Amino acid sequence: MMKIKLLRRTLIFILASIFLVTSCSKKSAFDDIKELDSTKENHTWYYFTENSFKEIDLPQNAPKALEKPWTESIRISSMASVPDSSNSYEYNAFAVVNRLGILAISSDTATLFSDASIFPSDTADSLVFSNGTPVFYLFRSTFFNEGILSGSNSLLENYSVEKNSSVSLSRPFLVEFNPQSKISYPLVSYSNLKLSDNDQITGYFWNGKTWACSAKKIKEDKVEFSYFSWEPLAPLTELSPALNKDVFVFSSLTEDGYRKLNTPLLFEEAPVELKDLLTSIPKDFSFYITYRDNSGTSPISYYNEGTESITPLNANAQIAKRSGYIAALFEDGTTYLENTTTFTRTAFRLPKLPVGFSYGEFSIAGNYLYASWEENNFYKTIRSGFIKIDLDKVLSKQN
Repeated sequence: MMKIKLLRRTLIFILASIFLVTSCSKKSAFDDIKELDSTKENHTWYYFTENSFKEIDLPQNAPKALEKPWTESIRISSMASVPDSSNSYEYNAFAVVNRLGILAISSDTATLFSDASIFPSDTADSLVFSNGTPVFYLFRSTFFNEGILSGSNSLLENYSVEKNSSVSLSRPFLVEFNPQSKISYPLVSYSNLKLSDNDQITGYFWNGKTWACSAKKIKEDKVEFSYFSWEPLAPLTELSPALNKDVFVFSSLTEDGYRKLNTPLLFEEAPVELKDLLTSIPKDFSFYITYRDNSGTSPISYYNEGTESITPLNANAQIAKRSGYIAALFEDGTTYLENTTTFTRTAFRLPKLPVGFSYGEFSIAGNYLYASWEENNFYKTIRSGFIKIDLDKVLSKQN
């Protein structure tokens, strides 16, 4: 999954340069969509600091930050509205803030819950929900951290086997954020999955029952990939890394089997509600969209090849059933929104970002839309934050 994301960012960066040259002579599918007023009447900007977030008038006015690879930087890596089946009614949405903590969103209020014991040393990504509880995973990028392998070798040289084993046992793979206690708890460790401290899980897909994982092991002269699936014998949020491996049932998985789970499907295979939401987009427009339904499981991606656009535009979409919306947000800020009760549809564009900035993950909490933004330079992230949109004010002006 990490390699796929890195490749995607690389392709976007290269193709975007070509797109900028040609876009002036080609009409966009979004040209007729009205951009939100740049006043602060209907939206508020925020940027991330080293340990929190603060309000700002414009993203470009946020303090300068050092460039870091996207796996190492403070940014929203994953974001989703809470499934309708959740028992947590205090919060309507959550976001994983890489290297920092969990952003819990209750309608018009967002609160950051940091955890220095979990977030600073690992990359946090891929938010899902188990019985309505937010769950995410941790990994360490060997691509951007060459010292990981040498560090592991140093452990073997300087410590006993028992101490090295304790490091592996304590290293979490899956972590839950408990909305009641406001604390993040490790659920499943690398050791639970029969992996060593030299293994790195590069991605997973969860269908609500089975977890399919890919892992890589770096050796002196090569990199080995493995694929496997597993199911817990107890509810996921009742697990603990201290539990024995016997509470997991493992199954073999081929590389092709894993890739099929993560390879984008054609947009024509997308659910009816998503196709209906985007029905006004011409069929010849190219885009890549990642969709979350109301199940809380891993999102599924779809690709519309089209013919008109050189660069497929990235987008995220999701059902926010508790808030009564289904929405799609493209990286340029173009937003499609449908009220799931009245079936009223509307489209608008979030405030235009400066060159080098783009929108990413989003969620809806009550009558507010929260969308992440980032300033990127190729695979590196510079500044990041999010915008809060008052949908009541936006929709009242649309009518």
